[in-house]
Amino acid sequence: MIQETLLTIAALSALIGAIGFFRFPDFYTRVHAATMVTVGGVCLALVALAFYTHTTTGLGALYTIKILMIIAFIIITNPTGSHALADAAHKTGIRPRKLAKNDMETIK
Repeated sequence: MIQETLLTIAALSALIGAIGFFRFPDFYTRVHAATMVTVGGVCLALVALAFYTHTTTGLGALYTIKILMIIAFIIITNPTGSHALADAAHKTGIRPRKLAKNDMETIK
């Protein structure tokens, strides 16, 4: 039961992120949407898989530990990579659309 709930939430998170990826106006908000798909959608699907393997297979603990290590890797690397992309875009001069106040101008 919990696996189906987690997979449904993961699918909704991925769907909302994918819609946002196509609907958002500029690079920075699209990077945010792509990060949401990976961290929200994929990690919740992996948690559902960890619950499933832990309850149905004989080697559930081993698989669960491996899946949790993959989740930790995704949670650490994906936001870091997205931040690096956004920082590189800012340094090359890509400006956000409809910028009201730029706090990054004071930081050099």
